[in-house]
Amino acid sequence: MSRPERRIQERNLPMPRTRRRIAIAAAAVGNGIFGFSFMFSRMALAVASPFTMLMYRFVTAFLVLGLIALWAKRTGQTGWFRFSLRAGQAAPLCLLGLFQPVCYFLCESYGISLTNATFSGVIIALVPIAALGAGVLALGEKPSLSQVGFALLSIAGVVLMTLQQSAQGEVQPLGVVLLLGAVASGVLFNLCSRKLSAQFSALERTVVMMLIGAVTFTALALWENRGRWQQLVAPLGSPAFLWALLYLSCLSSVVAFLLLNYANTELPVAQTSVFCNLTTVISLLAGVLFLGEPFGLVSLLASVVIVVGVWGVQRRPKA
Repeated sequence: MSRPERRIQERNLPMPRTRRRIAIAAAAVGNGIFGFSFMFSRMALAVASPFTMLMYRFVTAFLVLGLIALWAKRTGQTGWFRFSLRAGQAAPLCLLGLFQPVCYFLCESYGISLTNATFSGVIIALVPIAALGAGVLALGEKPSLSQVGFALLSIAGVVLMTLQQSAQGEVQPLGVVLLLGAVASGVLFNLCSRKLSAQFSALERTVVMMLIGAVTFTALALWENRGRWQQLVAPLGSPAFLWALLYLSCLSSVVAFLLLNYANTELPVAQTSVFCNLTTVISLLAGVLFLGEPFGLVSLLASVVIVVGVWGVQRRPKA
């Protein structure tokens, strides 16, 4: 029996409680790291353009992962740190890297700039329910009625949190299309990662994702800064940029995506995707604690609703 066939067969068996808890913790921690990334992205974008920041982020992440992959291969690691990938085997993973980080980052960044914070927050919150439906159609996963209800509850919390913000700014049709593209990219990333986990380890998937991100955003940054090469290297002279880069590359790219790819290996799409709404809560708390942003009763209520929704999707049904 081949490794993919054996992996698919294992999914039909009851998952040990400890392994399930580790996978849930991986999804929660990974999305928690993403929550803080918005604050560090602000720091980096105060010094560098988006493409320049993304170039340094994913090039650094790929170099770090390359060292991890070299260690994993030489020491014969197994499980989610297994690395036996060869160049000819990487083709199926290219689509994964195209969805995340390339398409998602491009669509989300420009979609937000062409709409407003309220509208974009509500649209991006649709990722879990869209992923849940896609998991049913594409992978044959069967979420319970209570999981669907709690996923909708979590989305309602995000909507409540974003609606209290000021809706300044025009919503342009192209922005709507791009945000829907971000939702589609997020859903397709979860589906592809889940499907490819039968054949590729979490480390193998993440390495290819970072490689595609590094190549794509380096090309875009070079095009953006053509004839102005000093602007390309100037951010490296800023300590604030370097600290932000350290977080965005090592934690928000290497660690977070490793954790999410591992979670996608062990858990159905309905369970992993709902954790992305925790990113909204963490981002809000980071702004309150470190940037002095306001935090009112509505924000507290919305945060509780999101957490309850995420908890409800993860809980085991009673026997």
